[in-house]
Amino acid sequence: MALTPVLTSATSGLRAASTRAASAAENIVNINTPGYEATTVAQRSLTSGTNPGGANAVDAQVIGSGLAPDLGQEFARLIEAENVYRANAEVLSTASELSRETLNTFA
Repeated sequence: MALTPVLTSATSGLRAASTRAASAAENIVNINTPGYEATTVAQRSLTSGTNPGGANAVDAQVIGSGLAPDLGQEFARLIEAENVYRANAEVLSTASELSRETLNTFA
């Protein structure tokens, strides 16, 4: 198994979680701004290549919701983004450890 698809997936997941956290933070900061419309993040999975081993990635785009921000919902989104970020960081850590162990096996 090549590590490149794993690394691509994890790093795109980190970027998507960061985008989600930034959107929620902006909504919280502007919660009392008159006329401010909350933003949300739309995500979709991307696959590169035609083979089953192609790299999978996540595309995240900030879009307007047309609604006023809800403080409870925004904090829930922050917690969700934090958990997604931690999970993807753990994938990178495990991939690094696996790579190091593989190199030590062949050395």
